[in-house]
Amino acid sequence: MTSLVAQKLPPAVPAANRHTKLTTNHFRLNFEDRKVYRYDVSMLHYLVTKDGEKVRDMTKGPRDDAAILERQRRCLALMDAAFDAAHFARNDAVYVYDNSKALFSSEKLEEALCAKIKLEGDQIPHGFKSHKRLSKGFYKISITPVGSNHQFTINDLKSAVDADDPLSQDHTLRQFYEILTNEDAIKKNTFMVFYGNLYRKNDKSATKKLREARNLISGVSKGARIIEGTQGSLAAALVLDSKKSTFFDDSNPNHLIGNIEDILNLRNRGPNITLNERDRLTVLKYVKDLRVYNLDHHDRDFTISGVTQEPLSELTFELGSRRTSVLEYHKSNGVRIQYPNLPAVVLYGPRGPSYFPFETLGVSRGQRVPISKQTPQQMSATINDCACKPFIRYREILKSLEGLNLASRGNPYLTAFGVTVDTKPLEVSGHRRIAPQLAFGGGQKYQFDDVKGNWMSGQYILPAKIPTWYVVYNDLQESAVRQFVNILTNAMRMKGISVAAPTEILKRPVEAMDGFLGDLSKRIKENKIKSAFVLFADGNDDSHSLLKLYEAKHQLLTQHLRAQTVMECLEPRKKLTVGNICNKINCKNFGQNYAVEPKDHA
Repeated sequence: MTSLVAQKLPPAVPAANRHTKLTTNHFRLNFEDRKVYRYDVSMLHYLVTKDGEKVRDMTKGPRDDAAILERQRRCLALMDAAFDAAHFARNDAVYVYDNSKALFSSEKLEEALCAKIKLEGDQIPHGFKSHKRLSKGFYKISITPVGSNHQFTINDLKSAVDADDPLSQDHTLRQFYEILTNEDAIKKNTFMVFYGNLYRKNDKSATKKLREARNLISGVSKGARIIEGTQGSLAAALVLDSKKSTFFDDSNPNHLIGNIEDILNLRNRGPNITLNERDRLTVLKYVKDLRVYNLDHHDRDFTISGVTQEPLSELTFELGSRRTSVLEYHKSNGVRIQYPNLPAVVLYGPRGPSYFPFETLGVSRGQRVPISKQTPQQMSATINDCACKPFIRYREILKSLEGLNLASRGNPYLTAFGVTVDTKPLEVSGHRRIAPQLAFGGGQKYQFDDVKGNWMSGQYILPAKIPTWYVVYNDLQESAVRQFVNILTNAMRMKGISVAAPTEILKRPVEAMDGFLGDLSKRIKENKIKSAFVLFADGNDDSHSLLKLYEAKHQLLTQHLRAQTVMECLEPRKKLTVGNICNKINCKNFGQNYAVEPKDHA
């Protein structure tokens, strides 16, 4: 869709027979002429302690996923309790709340009633009463008109795009559309909401179990946009896209220790297993900064600081005036310790470290796995799970529209504000541009194959010269490597690359490449060789970044291949894979594969 801020580029002249209809992921919003009232929300918890009165802002707190979801739940419960206590809106008024600091109402609220609402005793939300801290003290809720743009018209699209600078535009209207279209799902507790990303909750059909104690959960990415309508008019649209993310497994019946069993395959290794350093670091990577709760006291949660070097059975702490075994302390409290020689979870607090066996902790709900905690293999598997054909993606978008209850007239919040959402996405007219010609060596020119969607390929327009190169491998048989080298060398020569047989074919692990590249660099500086190119192949999924570090350190060109790719190239039907490797090698060695001859395609 066309943004009102960005200027359109003049289109190329399209071929008459290449016009096509394009289905977007934009669903038009339709409005009645209604007024909306915007309010700021403050929620404070007053608690008297032995050190005096403490005040906590309930709308603020840690920014990890589990804490955000719990804070949203508590703010929603407080808002419902405040409405029951003060009845600050007329019976026909409807409000939508972002579970934090913003509230929009279909009618003006009774400001004298909602400015100062006090909740105490039986007025405190029922879910707080089992919580040691939240059940005490009292709460003050304040709902006040915002300082500017307190009242606006729901279909005043022009005001949302009036400013020339996008950064200074008023986003109130778009914020309202986004909160409004979330509200039904939030009230029904069917989605986890992280700003513009919503993930299905308690839906087995939307959850796929992955390896290593992770789950892939489906959802939707949602946003509101002001776009260009017909004949230069403005229109509002809801932009939806399917969304999938990896979450820590929070549904394991054995809780956190069950996740550790899955990661390390502990069930087949016996209860007396002692972790080596590699396994300990694997556990540390998984649990560090993970929010967990005490299985005996669900209201006590924290983020894990780390794990101990020592096994649980060797740890002690001060209990009164004597040293006490951490293991025996938890056993005396009825905890069944399955793996006494595993490390313990550590929480560093103001009074020093606290130790917890994995068996005493559960994983808090709704925590996404950050990229830093995923291996390349895990990320690749997730990408494969997320990739789908357009018609499947379109079907998932429509399913999300229904899941958010936006496709029917049964959404009470949309009805109250006079808003409907088109169930059919917007369509635009487009055309397929004509692809350019490619020029290869020897004056050969190839036209784009419009049916298969690719170009024929010839000799490189500027073939590289590789006088000295080395092949280093690991996790492969030497015979397979030599067969691959012959196939690759012949393919490079057919493309015009000037290359002899490799100087050496060696077996080395990636850790040895630092010294190997360092030796080559030294020989180049001593003018013993002019240059060197190194092709390295192995089966280690984590070796690529290390090899590229050595490449930068010693300023030598390298090409990394997975062992699986090498084996694929031995198959006659995998010529395209071999050709792609040649393309990369030619470019890395300062060659040029082809030249583009544009026509009217840009």
